[in-house]
Amino acid sequence: MKLSFHASPNYRDSKSTSEIMRDLTVCLLAVLLFSIVYYGVFYGVNYGVRVACMALTGVAAAMITEALWFKAVHKDVRSSLAHSYGWVTALIMVLISKITVSYYAIAVATVFAIIFGKMVFGGFGQNIFNPAAFGEAIIMNGFASSTNADFTTTATPMATIKSAGWVMKGSDFSSFMAQYGGFGKMFLGYYPSVIGSTSALLIILCYIFLVVREDINWRTPLVYVGSIVVISLIAAAINGNAMGTVLLNVLAGGTLFGAVFMLTDPVTSPVTIPGKYMFAAGAAALTCIIRWRANLPDGVLYSILLMNMLAPAIDRACAGSQIKDARKIARTTLIVSGICLVIAIAMGATVKPAASESTESAASTSASTSSSTAAASASASASDTGIALNGDFKDNEATCEEQSDGVYACKAKGFGLINNMGGNYSENEATITVKDGKIVSVEVTKFGDTKGVGDAAVANDALAAYKGLGADDSVDATTGATYTSTSIASMAAAALAAAGK
Repeated sequence: MKLSFHASPNYRDSKSTSEIMRDLTVCLLAVLLFSIVYYGVFYGVNYGVRVACMALTGVAAAMITEALWFKAVHKDVRSSLAHSYGWVTALIMVLISKITVSYYAIAVATVFAIIFGKMVFGGFGQNIFNPAAFGEAIIMNGFASSTNADFTTTATPMATIKSAGWVMKGSDFSSFMAQYGGFGKMFLGYYPSVIGSTSALLIILCYIFLVVREDINWRTPLVYVGSIVVISLIAAAINGNAMGTVLLNVLAGGTLFGAVFMLTDPVTSPVTIPGKYMFAAGAAALTCIIRWRANLPDGVLYSILLMNMLAPAIDRACAGSQIKDARKIARTTLIVSGICLVIAIAMGATVKPAASESTESAASTSASTSSSTAAASASASASDTGIALNGDFKDNEATCEEQSDGVYACKAKGFGLINNMGGNYSENEATITVKDGKIVSVEVTKFGDTKGVGDAAVANDALAAYKGLGADDSVDATTGATYTSTSIASMAAAALAAAGK
């Protein structure tokens, strides 16, 4: 790695802050427009409109908050707003949010991001944390349940691979990627993710534009992404699909968006060139560690916030004469960056496949050996004869309450609760209608199992298979989602039993 230094006096950059922010805004609007078109085409016009309305909500909240702040501190509102660039914070925060986030959460988090992430530190140019990352952290921790259930997509690649423990080999990984159209569509952006992180191609074009326009430092994104490639390649070569894991770590999630639009923030990142290398390598290591070992599916956001705190210390470590101390600073940079990468690789090498519904055939075999659980026995019988509705579902603990004549509100344990997976797993719930000893309909009202895997068993065609079945019939399990299929079948059996009393 070659470290470049510039001796004092440093020349003054002819590029103004306003010009940089104008170019950044153009790129953010391009990403936003792509998201509006993507969701509008693939999910419906109302989805595209919602993305636009989320952006408008965030921008309005940011501008109103800043206007009130400047009014309160007796500054010229119009001039201060023009040089505070609150709309950039709002756009980035919306683009790193999911489409299900409520308008209320966007507005409140934006207000907090502007006030506590920027203004209390003295305003634009003096904040410690990236304000957009600060605001999104508030959404993730304070407004996780503030969502709009009318706008749903399939599980993101990061959430699905996380449920499998990040370790997939051969056909398992191919099947996983097939549900997202392969890496080609992932590169173009035709897959569900946070609003602005889908199209790798567009984000790369934005990076080239911003570098050519001399708006951002080209080093930080390249070192960050390059470090993730190295960490993923070595760690995955030990226990999984090496190249597939590398591409997934780069293309999916917020890697590229964070690299181009957030890590390059000159206010919250080191000012020295060696410091930028160290900053990017540390963020890459934290991203991989959080993805592999923490509860979060993506680690970009928190890696940025953590490295923001370390930016002053990194600059102090790289302080000194850029000529006389060049060798010492280079050595410090290489040692610290190397330690970060080694720690991340070591953590990645210990990753083991989690018990998830994508690997539940093996889990069922193991469970049947150690204990005679209901899910295991149902899984064993599902291959040929299907799941018998008069079978033993005791581990599902299905219960039904009659809401009206022949209509039952049912709930049952599924994959997550039976296997003590913890996290966000909960009971599956359904409304089941029974008439003359036969099932008329099954409607799942709450899905508590693995998103992107188990939800195949609650798709319309899977639920339609229950129509006309009685207590002596069987239903086929959905391939790759046997636990959830068994959970639904247990509720169907409980509804039929309640109707027969």
